[in-house]
Amino acid sequence: MKKMFVGCVALALPCLIAADTQAQKWADVTLTVVLEGKAPAAKLMNANAKDPQCKSPEKGLPSEELVVNPTNNGIANLVFTIDTKKTTIAEKDIHPDLRAVPKTKPILDNLKCQFIPHVMAVRAGQSIEVKNSDSTAHNAKFAFFANEEKNPTIPAMSSVDIPTKLEEKAPTKVECNIHPWMSAYVMVFNHPYVGISDGDGKIKIEKLPAGIPLDFKIWHENQDKSIEEVTVNGKKEKWVKGSTKMTLKEGVNDLGKVVINIDRFKK
Repeated sequence: MKKMFVGCVALALPCLIAADTQAQKWADVTLTVVLEGKAPAAKLMNANAKDPQCKSPEKGLPSEELVVNPTNNGIANLVFTIDTKKTTIAEKDIHPDLRAVPKTKPILDNLKCQFIPHVMAVRAGQSIEVKNSDSTAHNAKFAFFANEEKNPTIPAMSSVDIPTKLEEKAPTKVECNIHPWMSAYVMVFNHPYVGISDGDGKIKIEKLPAGIPLDFKIWHENQDKSIEEVTVNGKKEKWVKGSTKMTLKEGVNDLGKVVINIDRFKK
């Protein structure tokens, strides 16, 4: 018994982490967001009329306001995350692997006169590398509320860093004033638990705290007010102001299809 005690004192930090991990169990959550109803045809923006370096398709560059997969009706660029207005995430509620702010810089690229990705999430304290892979100059106007607003010019084939310090309570729109059809959204959170749907509408968030009530919310740039009426695996639910409460079990929690009617999006 004495040897075990001494060993734990000698390795105090690993022992504390091990005890913390044993005390709290962890969960993953997966879902696929799907549109109910016929998706409207994407607006076409004539980029070539503004800058010959922006080589858009002949018919125009499709808007990314609402991107729906024609195969499975999956909705891209929809955000599913902890609703921090209702759920407080303490350090102990964050998996030990995710507690530190990542040192890596997420990249927001300017490519073919579009921001890539269209929606991204960063952790408060990270810097965003705004890259320009085009042969023409761009600017990136970050209309932050909590953080300092930035509007740098990014020459062709270069990059600039945009620091963040504080969580943003709402999505931050990023625009290029040189090419006014270009826009993106950046979400700045003080926790790591956020998922953004891919081109198939799929979302996965890993290493969430299991066994405690959590409030989640959904957001999409084209939503009409908040998305409150959803169908989860065939069952209709009311998500007040886009928020719902759930307690995850240890392991994988698959919500299946989360269906949102076309009426919840702007025409």
